[in-house]
Amino acid sequence: MQKDIIIIGGGIGGLMTACLLCKEGYRPTIIEQHDRIGGGLHCFKRKGIYFESGIHYISGFEDTGVLKKIFSYLGLFDKIKIKPLDNDCFDLLHIGSENLKVKMGIGKDNFIQLLSEQFPHEAHAIQCYVNAIYEICNSIPLLNLRIDSTDWYTNEEFLISVNSFIKKFIKDEQLQHVLAWNNTLYGGSKDNSPIYIHAIITKFYIEGAARFIGGGQHVADAMADMIQSHGGKIILNTEITKIEIENKKITKIIAKDNREFYADNYIANIHPALLMDLIDPNKIQKAYRTRLQNLEISYSAFILYVHFKPNTFPYLNYNYFYYKNRDLIWDAINYNLDDYPPGFVLMTLPTSENEQYAERGIITCIMRYDDFSQWENTYIEKRGDNYKVFKNQIETKLLNLVNEVFPNFNDSIENVYSASPLSIRDYLRTKNGGLYGFQKNCDNLIKTRIFPHTKITNLFLTGQNINLHGILGVPLNAILTTSVLIGDMNYLINKINQHP
Repeated sequence: MQKDIIIIGGGIGGLMTACLLCKEGYRPTIIEQHDRIGGGLHCFKRKGIYFESGIHYISGFEDTGVLKKIFSYLGLFDKIKIKPLDNDCFDLLHIGSENLKVKMGIGKDNFIQLLSEQFPHEAHAIQCYVNAIYEICNSIPLLNLRIDSTDWYTNEEFLISVNSFIKKFIKDEQLQHVLAWNNTLYGGSKDNSPIYIHAIITKFYIEGAARFIGGGQHVADAMADMIQSHGGKIILNTEITKIEIENKKITKIIAKDNREFYADNYIANIHPALLMDLIDPNKIQKAYRTRLQNLEISYSAFILYVHFKPNTFPYLNYNYFYYKNRDLIWDAINYNLDDYPPGFVLMTLPTSENEQYAERGIITCIMRYDDFSQWENTYIEKRGDNYKVFKNQIETKLLNLVNEVFPNFNDSIENVYSASPLSIRDYLRTKNGGLYGFQKNCDNLIKTRIFPHTKITNLFLTGQNINLHGILGVPLNAILTTSVLIGDMNYLINKINQHP
Protein backbone atom coordinates (compact mmCIF):
# COMPACT_ATOMS: atom_id res chain seq x y z
CA MET A 1 0.00 0.00 0.00
CA GLN A 2 1.26 3.46 -0.90
CA LYS A 3 1.26 5.36 2.36
CA ASP A 4 2.77 8.77 1.58
CA ILE A 5 0.13 11.43 0.94
CA ILE A 6 0.39 15.21 0.77
CA ILE A 7 -2.68 17.28 1.57
CA ILE A 8 -2.68 20.85 0.27
CA GLY A 9 -4.57 22.99 2.78
CA GLY A 10 -5.00 22.53 6.51
CA GLY A 11 -8.66 23.44 6.86
CA ILE A 12 -11.32 21.16 8.31
CA GLY A 13 -11.40 18.98 5.20
CA GLY A 14 -7.65 18.48 5.13
CA LEU A 15 -7.48 17.75 8.86
CA MET A 16 -10.39 15.35 8.88
CA THR A 17 -9.18 13.48 5.80
CA ALA A 18 -5.71 13.20 7.36
CA CYS A 19 -7.16 11.86 10.63
CA LEU A 20 -9.21 9.22 8.83
CA LEU A 21 -6.18 8.18 6.78
CA CYS A 22 -4.05 7.93 9.92
CA LYS A 23 -6.49 5.31 11.22
CA GLU A 24 -5.68 3.30 8.07
CA GLY A 25 -1.93 3.46 8.56
CA TYR A 26 -1.15 6.36 6.23
CA ARG A 27 1.37 9.09 7.08
CA PRO A 28 -0.19 12.25 5.63
CA THR A 29 1.65 15.54 5.37
CA ILE A 30 -0.50 18.68 5.49
CA ILE A 31 0.92 21.78 3.83
CA GLU A 32 -0.79 24.99 5.02
CA GLN A 33 -0.14 28.49 3.73
CA HIS A 34 -0.91 30.23 7.05
CA ASP A 35 0.89 30.18 10.38
CA ARG A 36 -1.86 28.20 12.09
CA ILE A 37 -3.83 25.10 11.20
CA GLY A 38 -7.63 24.99 11.07
CA GLY A 39 -9.22 26.89 8.17
CA GLY A 40 -12.74 27.67 9.38
CA LEU A 41 -11.79 26.36 12.84
CA HIS A 42 -8.84 28.74 13.03
CA CYS A 43 -8.88 31.43 15.73
CA PHE A 44 -6.88 34.64 15.48
CA LYS A 45 -5.75 36.97 18.24
CA ARG A 46 -6.24 40.74 18.51
CA LYS A 47 -5.05 42.60 21.62
CA GLY A 48 -5.06 39.41 23.66
CA ILE A 49 -8.56 38.30 22.60
CA TYR A 50 -9.19 35.27 20.39
CA PHE A 51 -11.80 35.39 17.63
CA GLU A 52 -13.18 32.60 15.47
CA SER A 53 -12.51 32.99 11.76
CA GLY A 54 -15.23 30.74 10.40
CA ILE A 55 -17.10 28.12 12.44
CA HIS A 56 -19.27 29.93 14.99
CA TYR A 57 -22.25 27.62 15.19
CA ILE A 58 -22.30 23.83 15.34
CA SER A 59 -24.42 20.73 15.86
CA GLY A 60 -24.00 17.00 15.41
CA PHE A 61 -22.26 16.39 18.75
CA GLU A 62 -25.41 15.39 20.65
CA ASP A 63 -25.74 11.75 21.77
CA THR A 64 -27.05 10.48 18.43
CA GLY A 65 -25.19 13.05 16.31
CA VAL A 66 -23.18 11.99 13.28
CA LEU A 67 -20.21 14.17 14.24
CA LYS A 68 -20.07 12.62 17.70
CA LYS A 69 -19.75 9.23 16.02
CA ILE A 70 -16.97 10.40 13.73
CA PHE A 71 -14.99 12.25 16.38
CA SER A 72 -15.43 9.37 18.84
CA TYR A 73 -14.06 6.96 16.24
CA LEU A 74 -11.02 9.22 15.88
CA GLY A 75 -10.55 9.39 19.67
CA LEU A 76 -11.17 13.15 19.67
CA PHE A 77 -14.65 13.65 21.07
CA ASP A 78 -13.53 13.91 24.70
CA LYS A 79 -11.16 16.73 23.76
CA ILE A 80 -13.92 18.96 22.40
CA LYS A 81 -15.57 21.64 24.58
CA ILE A 82 -19.17 22.34 23.62
CA LYS A 83 -21.94 24.58 24.96
CA PRO A 84 -25.52 23.73 23.83
CA LEU A 85 -27.68 26.68 22.84
CA ASP A 86 -31.00 27.42 24.55
CA ASN A 87 -33.48 24.59 24.18
CA ASP A 88 -36.43 26.91 23.49
CA CYS A 89 -34.49 29.35 21.32
CA PHE A 90 -31.33 28.36 19.51
CA ASP A 91 -32.12 30.86 16.74
CA LEU A 92 -34.25 33.99 17.01
CA LEU A 93 -35.59 35.57 13.82
CA HIS A 94 -36.49 39.27 14.01
CA ILE A 95 -38.20 41.01 11.06
CA GLY A 96 -37.90 44.72 11.77
CA SER A 97 -40.69 46.15 9.60
CA GLU A 98 -43.24 43.80 11.21
CA ASN A 99 -41.71 43.78 14.69
CA LEU A 100 -41.97 39.99 14.44
CA LYS A 101 -39.79 37.75 16.59
CA VAL A 102 -39.86 33.98 16.16
CA LYS A 103 -37.99 31.44 18.31
CA MET A 104 -36.63 28.17 16.94
CA GLY A 105 -36.47 25.30 19.43
CA ILE A 106 -34.12 22.34 19.76
CA GLY A 107 -35.74 18.95 19.20
CA LYS A 108 -38.22 18.04 16.46
CA ASP A 109 -41.34 18.14 18.63
CA ASN A 110 -40.21 21.30 20.42
CA PHE A 111 -39.46 23.04 17.12
CA ILE A 112 -42.93 22.17 15.80
CA GLN A 113 -44.68 23.20 19.03
CA LEU A 114 -42.99 26.62 19.30
CA LEU A 115 -43.76 27.50 15.68
CA SER A 116 -47.32 26.21 15.99
CA GLU A 117 -47.95 28.40 19.03
CA GLN A 118 -47.07 31.47 16.97
CA PHE A 119 -48.83 30.27 13.80
CA PRO A 120 -51.70 28.12 15.17
CA HIS A 121 -53.63 28.22 11.90
CA GLU A 122 -50.69 26.44 10.22
CA ALA A 123 -50.01 23.91 13.00
CA HIS A 124 -50.81 20.83 10.94
CA ALA A 125 -48.91 22.17 7.92
CA ILE A 126 -45.86 22.89 10.09
CA GLN A 127 -45.85 19.31 11.32
CA CYS A 128 -46.14 17.96 7.77
CA TYR A 129 -43.37 20.28 6.57
CA VAL A 130 -40.97 19.25 9.35
CA ASN A 131 -41.78 15.57 8.81
CA ALA A 132 -40.95 16.00 5.13
CA ILE A 133 -37.64 17.68 6.03
CA TYR A 134 -36.76 14.68 8.19
CA GLU A 135 -37.80 12.21 5.50
CA ILE A 136 -35.47 13.87 2.99
CA CYS A 137 -32.56 13.74 5.41
CA ASN A 138 -33.26 10.13 6.34
CA SER A 139 -33.09 9.18 2.64
CA ILE A 140 -29.49 10.44 2.24
CA PRO A 141 -27.22 7.49 3.11
CA LEU A 142 -23.96 9.26 3.96
CA LEU A 143 -25.75 11.78 6.17
CA ASN A 144 -26.78 8.84 8.35
CA LEU A 145 -23.48 6.93 8.00
CA ARG A 146 -25.37 4.31 6.09
CA ILE A 147 -24.45 2.24 3.04
CA ASP A 148 -27.01 2.45 0.26
CA SER A 149 -26.51 2.08 -3.47
CA THR A 150 -29.44 4.39 -4.25
CA ASP A 151 -28.39 7.58 -6.04
CA TRP A 152 -30.50 10.11 -4.14
CA TYR A 153 -29.50 12.85 -6.60
CA THR A 154 -32.04 11.38 -9.03
CA ASN A 155 -34.91 11.48 -6.50
CA GLU A 156 -37.59 13.91 -7.71
CA GLU A 157 -38.06 15.18 -4.15
CA PHE A 158 -34.60 16.75 -4.43
CA LEU A 159 -35.25 18.40 -7.78
CA ILE A 160 -37.31 21.33 -6.54
CA SER A 161 -36.31 24.63 -5.00
CA VAL A 162 -36.55 25.51 -1.33
CA ASN A 163 -39.27 28.06 -2.02
CA SER A 164 -41.39 25.59 -4.01
CA PHE A 165 -41.01 22.99 -1.28
CA ILE A 166 -42.08 25.34 1.51
CA LYS A 167 -45.09 26.49 -0.50
CA LYS A 168 -46.21 22.87 -0.92
CA PHE A 169 -47.02 22.86 2.78
CA ILE A 170 -47.36 26.44 4.00
CA LYS A 171 -49.97 28.94 2.78
CA ASP A 172 -49.23 31.81 5.19
CA GLU A 173 -46.79 34.12 3.35
CA GLN A 174 -45.24 35.40 6.56
CA LEU A 175 -44.53 31.84 7.72
CA GLN A 176 -43.11 30.96 4.30
CA HIS A 177 -40.45 33.59 4.87
CA VAL A 178 -39.93 32.60 8.49
CA LEU A 179 -39.09 29.03 7.51
CA ALA A 180 -36.32 30.35 5.26
CA TRP A 181 -34.69 32.18 8.19
CA ASN A 182 -31.48 30.17 8.00
CA ASN A 183 -30.74 30.43 4.28
CA THR A 184 -27.80 32.72 5.10
CA LEU A 185 -26.09 29.56 6.42
CA TYR A 186 -25.93 28.06 2.93
CA GLY A 187 -26.15 31.01 0.54
CA GLY A 188 -29.74 30.20 -0.30
CA SER A 189 -31.60 31.32 -3.39
CA LYS A 190 -35.33 30.70 -3.13
CA ASP A 191 -35.83 29.58 -6.74
CA ASN A 192 -32.49 27.83 -7.30
CA SER A 193 -31.25 26.24 -4.07
CA PRO A 194 -32.25 22.56 -3.92
CA ILE A 195 -34.40 21.52 -1.02
CA TYR A 196 -31.94 18.89 0.26
CA ILE A 197 -29.46 21.58 1.39
CA HIS A 198 -32.14 23.47 3.32
CA ALA A 199 -33.44 20.20 4.79
CA ILE A 200 -30.01 19.01 5.94
CA ILE A 201 -29.09 22.29 7.62
CA THR A 202 -32.50 22.80 9.22
CA LYS A 203 -32.64 19.28 10.69
CA PHE A 204 -28.96 19.43 11.68
CA TYR A 205 -29.44 22.43 13.98
CA ILE A 206 -32.85 21.37 15.26
CA GLU A 207 -31.20 18.21 16.57
CA GLY A 208 -28.54 19.87 18.70
CA ALA A 209 -27.48 23.47 18.06
CA ALA A 210 -24.38 24.41 20.05
CA ARG A 211 -21.12 26.39 20.06
CA PHE A 212 -17.51 25.55 20.73
CA ILE A 213 -16.41 26.99 24.07
CA GLY A 214 -13.47 29.29 23.43
CA GLY A 215 -13.64 28.80 19.67
CA GLY A 216 -12.80 25.97 17.30
CA GLN A 217 -9.01 26.24 17.39
CA HIS A 218 -8.80 23.63 20.15
CA VAL A 219 -10.59 21.19 17.83
CA ALA A 220 -8.11 21.83 15.02
CA ASP A 221 -5.20 21.49 17.44
CA ALA A 222 -6.53 18.15 18.74
CA MET A 223 -6.79 16.87 15.17
CA ALA A 224 -3.26 18.08 14.43
CA ASP A 225 -1.95 16.31 17.54
CA MET A 226 -3.55 13.07 16.41
CA ILE A 227 -2.05 13.33 12.94
CA GLN A 228 1.44 13.94 14.30
CA SER A 229 1.13 11.14 16.85
CA HIS A 230 0.50 8.75 13.95
CA GLY A 231 3.62 9.84 12.10
CA GLY A 232 2.01 12.53 9.95
CA LYS A 233 3.45 16.00 9.48
CA ILE A 234 2.11 19.55 9.39
CA ILE A 235 4.06 22.18 7.50
CA LEU A 236 2.92 25.78 8.07
CA ASN A 237 3.67 29.09 6.31
CA THR A 238 4.04 27.29 2.99
CA GLU A 239 1.97 28.29 -0.03
CA ILE A 240 1.89 25.86 -2.95
CA THR A 241 2.05 27.78 -6.23
CA LYS A 242 2.65 25.08 -8.84
CA ILE A 243 1.71 21.47 -9.48
CA GLU A 244 3.79 19.61 -12.05
CA ILE A 245 2.13 16.82 -14.00
CA GLU A 246 3.38 14.23 -16.46
CA ASN A 247 1.22 11.55 -18.11
CA LYS A 248 -1.81 12.55 -16.03
CA LYS A 249 0.09 12.09 -12.78
CA ILE A 250 1.55 14.60 -10.33
CA THR A 251 5.32 14.33 -10.14
CA LYS A 252 5.86 17.08 -7.57
CA ILE A 253 4.39 20.25 -6.09
CA ILE A 254 6.34 23.47 -5.66
CA ALA A 255 5.97 26.13 -2.96
CA LYS A 256 6.29 29.89 -3.32
CA ASP A 257 9.77 29.71 -1.79
CA ASN A 258 10.75 27.07 -4.43
CA ARG A 259 10.75 24.12 -2.06
CA GLU A 260 9.61 20.91 -3.74
CA PHE A 261 7.44 18.18 -2.21
CA TYR A 262 6.90 14.60 -3.37
CA ALA A 263 4.38 11.89 -2.47
CA ASP A 264 2.55 8.91 -3.90
CA ASN A 265 -0.80 10.68 -3.80
CA TYR A 266 -2.01 14.25 -3.32
CA ILE A 267 -5.24 15.65 -1.89
CA ALA A 268 -6.33 19.23 -2.49
CA ASN A 269 -8.30 20.91 0.26
CA ILE A 270 -8.48 24.22 -1.59
CA HIS A 271 -11.16 25.54 -3.89
CA PRO A 272 -11.13 23.48 -7.12
CA ALA A 273 -11.12 26.62 -9.27
CA LEU A 274 -8.01 27.87 -7.47
CA LEU A 275 -6.48 24.40 -7.77
CA MET A 276 -6.81 24.61 -11.55
CA ASP A 277 -4.73 27.82 -11.46
CA LEU A 278 -1.79 25.80 -10.11
CA ILE A 279 -1.80 23.36 -13.04
CA ASP A 280 -0.52 23.95 -16.58
CA PRO A 281 -3.70 24.15 -18.74
CA ASN A 282 -2.14 21.73 -21.21
CA LYS A 283 -1.78 19.06 -18.51
CA ILE A 284 -5.46 18.60 -17.68
CA GLN A 285 -8.60 18.02 -19.69
CA LYS A 286 -9.94 21.36 -20.91
CA ALA A 287 -13.63 20.57 -20.32
CA TYR A 288 -12.95 19.49 -16.73
CA ARG A 289 -10.84 22.55 -16.01
CA THR A 290 -13.38 24.91 -17.58
CA ARG A 291 -16.26 23.41 -15.61
CA LEU A 292 -14.49 23.83 -12.26
CA GLN A 293 -13.44 27.37 -13.04
CA ASN A 294 -16.82 28.56 -14.27
CA LEU A 295 -19.25 27.17 -11.70
CA GLU A 296 -21.14 29.85 -9.80
CA ILE A 297 -19.62 30.68 -6.42
CA SER A 298 -21.74 31.12 -3.29
CA TYR A 299 -21.84 34.64 -1.90
CA SER A 300 -19.49 36.25 0.56
CA ALA A 301 -19.99 38.41 3.66
CA PHE A 302 -18.78 41.32 5.71
CA ILE A 303 -17.88 40.27 9.24
CA LEU A 304 -17.36 42.27 12.44
CA TYR A 305 -15.39 40.86 15.36
CA VAL A 306 -16.39 42.66 18.54
CA HIS A 307 -14.56 42.76 21.87
CA PHE A 308 -16.98 44.03 24.53
CA LYS A 309 -16.18 46.10 27.57
CA PRO A 310 -16.51 43.99 30.74
CA ASN A 311 -20.07 43.45 32.01
CA THR A 312 -21.75 45.60 29.36
CA PHE A 313 -23.43 43.31 26.79
CA PRO A 314 -25.32 40.17 27.77
CA TYR A 315 -24.19 36.77 26.60
CA LEU A 316 -26.92 35.50 24.25
CA ASN A 317 -27.12 31.73 24.18
CA TYR A 318 -28.84 31.87 20.81
CA ASN A 319 -28.18 33.35 17.38
CA TYR A 320 -29.96 36.57 16.44
CA PHE A 321 -31.09 36.79 12.78
CA TYR A 322 -32.31 40.30 11.92
CA TYR A 323 -33.77 41.50 8.60
CA LYS A 324 -35.17 44.93 7.87
CA ASN A 325 -38.14 43.35 6.09
CA ARG A 326 -39.31 39.84 5.22
CA ASP A 327 -38.38 40.02 1.51
CA LEU A 328 -34.74 40.49 2.46
CA ILE A 329 -34.68 37.03 4.02
CA TRP A 330 -34.47 35.75 0.46
CA ASP A 331 -33.24 38.79 -1.40
CA ALA A 332 -30.55 40.26 0.86
CA ILE A 333 -27.82 39.77 -1.78
CA ASN A 334 -29.56 42.31 -4.04
CA TYR A 335 -29.19 45.12 -1.51
CA ASN A 336 -28.67 48.73 -2.56
CA LEU A 337 -25.22 49.70 -1.33
CA ASP A 338 -26.52 53.08 -0.12
CA ASP A 339 -28.99 51.22 2.11
CA TYR A 340 -26.54 48.57 3.31
CA PRO A 341 -26.87 46.42 5.39
CA PRO A 342 -30.10 44.50 4.71
CA GLY A 343 -29.76 42.78 8.09
CA PHE A 344 -27.28 40.81 10.17
CA VAL A 345 -26.64 37.70 12.23
CA LEU A 346 -25.28 38.34 15.73
CA MET A 347 -23.58 35.62 17.75
CA THR A 348 -21.95 36.06 21.15
CA LEU A 349 -19.23 33.51 21.82
CA PRO A 350 -18.83 31.50 25.03
CA THR A 351 -15.59 31.42 27.00
CA SER A 352 -16.96 29.06 29.67
CA GLU A 353 -19.99 26.89 30.37
CA ASN A 354 -21.78 29.66 32.26
CA GLU A 355 -21.52 33.40 31.77
CA GLN A 356 -23.82 36.37 32.12
CA TYR A 357 -21.97 38.85 29.93
CA ALA A 358 -20.30 38.42 26.57
CA GLU A 359 -16.61 38.95 26.02
CA ARG A 360 -16.73 38.54 22.24
CA GLY A 361 -19.26 38.70 19.47
CA ILE A 362 -19.41 38.18 15.72
CA ILE A 363 -21.73 40.07 13.38
CA THR A 364 -22.14 38.79 9.83
CA CYS A 365 -23.96 40.25 6.85
CA ILE A 366 -24.16 39.14 3.23
CA MET A 367 -21.85 41.15 0.97
CA ARG A 368 -21.12 41.01 -2.73
CA TYR A 369 -17.52 40.38 -3.75
CA ASP A 370 -18.02 42.83 -6.62
CA ASP A 371 -18.34 45.71 -4.15
CA PHE A 372 -14.67 45.18 -3.32
CA SER A 373 -13.45 43.98 -6.72
CA GLN A 374 -11.46 47.16 -7.45
CA TRP A 375 -8.99 45.97 -4.79
CA GLU A 376 -8.96 42.28 -5.78
CA ASN A 377 -5.32 42.41 -6.90
CA THR A 378 -4.18 43.52 -3.45
CA TYR A 379 -3.35 41.47 -0.35
CA ILE A 380 -3.98 41.67 3.39
CA GLU A 381 -2.67 44.90 5.03
CA LYS A 382 -1.61 46.21 1.63
CA ARG A 383 -4.84 47.39 0.04
CA GLY A 384 -4.41 51.14 0.33
CA ASP A 385 -6.20 54.06 1.99
CA ASN A 386 -9.28 54.02 -0.29
CA TYR A 387 -9.96 50.45 0.72
CA LYS A 388 -9.66 51.35 4.40
CA VAL A 389 -12.07 54.27 4.00
CA PHE A 390 -14.68 52.14 2.21
CA LYS A 391 -14.30 49.27 4.65
CA ASN A 392 -14.74 51.66 7.61
CA GLN A 393 -17.90 53.04 6.02
CA ILE A 394 -19.40 49.55 5.74
CA GLU A 395 -18.31 48.76 9.29
CA THR A 396 -20.03 51.90 10.62
CA LYS A 397 -23.26 51.19 8.73
CA LEU A 398 -23.41 47.66 10.08
CA LEU A 399 -22.71 48.75 13.65
CA ASN A 400 -25.36 51.46 13.44
CA LEU A 401 -28.01 48.96 12.38
CA VAL A 402 -27.07 46.61 15.23
CA ASN A 403 -27.27 49.59 17.59
CA GLU A 404 -30.83 50.30 16.41
CA VAL A 405 -31.84 46.77 17.36
CA PHE A 406 -29.75 46.66 20.55
CA PRO A 407 -29.67 50.22 21.97
CA ASN A 408 -26.33 51.17 23.53
CA PHE A 409 -24.59 48.34 21.63
CA ASN A 410 -21.94 50.74 20.35
CA ASP A 411 -21.28 51.97 23.87
CA SER A 412 -20.45 48.42 24.96
CA ILE A 413 -17.65 48.00 22.42
CA GLU A 414 -14.04 47.96 23.57
CA ASN A 415 -12.57 47.13 20.15
CA VAL A 416 -13.97 46.08 16.79
CA TYR A 417 -12.26 44.49 13.79
CA SER A 418 -13.70 43.69 10.39
CA ALA A 419 -13.21 41.32 7.46
CA SER A 420 -14.33 42.04 3.92
CA PRO A 421 -14.92 39.47 1.15
CA LEU A 422 -11.27 40.02 0.21
CA SER A 423 -10.16 39.12 3.73
CA ILE A 424 -12.25 35.95 3.57
CA ARG A 425 -10.80 35.12 0.15
CA ASP A 426 -7.21 35.48 1.31
CA TYR A 427 -7.48 33.86 4.73
CA LEU A 428 -9.71 30.93 3.80
CA ARG A 429 -8.43 30.64 0.22
CA THR A 430 -11.84 30.56 -1.41
CA LYS A 431 -12.65 31.98 -4.81
CA ASN A 432 -14.20 35.46 -4.51
CA GLY A 433 -14.55 34.98 -0.77
CA GLY A 434 -17.37 32.47 -1.27
CA LEU A 435 -18.41 31.01 2.08
CA TYR A 436 -20.21 27.86 0.97
CA GLY A 437 -18.37 26.48 -2.05
CA PHE A 438 -20.15 26.13 -5.37
CA GLN A 439 -23.71 27.45 -5.60
CA LYS A 440 -26.04 24.46 -5.99
CA ASN A 441 -28.89 24.68 -8.49
CA CYS A 442 -31.97 22.46 -8.34
CA ASP A 443 -32.36 22.67 -12.13
CA ASN A 444 -29.03 20.91 -12.64
CA LEU A 445 -27.76 19.15 -9.52
CA ILE A 446 -25.30 17.02 -11.47
CA LYS A 447 -23.48 20.09 -12.81
CA THR A 448 -22.24 21.06 -9.33
CA ARG A 449 -21.61 17.50 -8.16
CA ILE A 450 -17.85 17.29 -7.65
CA PHE A 451 -16.28 13.88 -7.04
CA PRO A 452 -13.18 13.23 -4.88
CA HIS A 453 -11.24 11.71 -7.79
CA THR A 454 -10.03 13.96 -10.59
CA LYS A 455 -8.70 13.67 -14.13
CA ILE A 456 -5.21 13.38 -12.59
CA THR A 457 -4.69 9.78 -11.42
CA ASN A 458 -3.00 10.61 -8.10
CA LEU A 459 -4.87 13.84 -7.30
CA PHE A 460 -7.98 13.81 -5.11
CA LEU A 461 -10.29 16.48 -3.70
CA THR A 462 -11.69 17.07 -0.25
CA GLY A 463 -13.36 20.04 1.48
CA GLN A 464 -16.62 21.91 1.18
CA ASN A 465 -16.99 21.64 -2.59
CA ILE A 466 -17.53 17.87 -2.44
CA ASN A 467 -21.29 17.58 -1.82
CA LEU A 468 -21.88 19.81 1.24
CA HIS A 469 -20.15 22.60 3.17
CA GLY A 470 -19.75 23.40 6.84
CA ILE A 471 -18.98 21.57 10.06
CA LEU A 472 -21.29 18.70 8.99
CA GLY A 473 -20.63 18.50 5.28
CA VAL A 474 -16.84 18.66 5.26
CA PRO A 475 -16.26 15.65 7.59
CA LEU A 476 -18.71 13.61 5.51
CA ASN A 477 -16.85 14.68 2.38
CA ALA A 478 -13.61 13.54 4.04
CA ILE A 479 -15.16 10.09 4.43
CA LEU A 480 -15.85 10.06 0.67
CA THR A 481 -12.27 11.07 -0.15
CA THR A 482 -10.75 8.57 2.26
CA SER A 483 -13.00 5.82 0.88
CA VAL A 484 -11.78 6.49 -2.65
CA LEU A 485 -8.17 6.16 -1.51
CA ILE A 486 -8.65 2.96 0.50
CA GLY A 487 -11.10 1.55 -2.04
CA ASP A 488 -13.94 0.57 0.29
CA MET A 489 -16.60 2.90 1.72
CA ASN A 490 -18.53 0.05 3.35
CA TYR A 491 -15.46 -0.89 5.35
CA LEU A 492 -14.86 2.66 6.57
CA ILE A 493 -18.45 3.47 7.51
CA ASN A 494 -18.83 0.13 9.29
CA LYS A 495 -15.71 0.88 11.33
CA ILE A 496 -17.13 4.26 12.38
CA ASN A 497 -20.52 2.78 13.27
CA GLN A 498 -19.07 -0.14 15.19
CA HIS A 499 -16.79 2.00 17.32
CA PRO A 500 -18.09 1.96 20.92
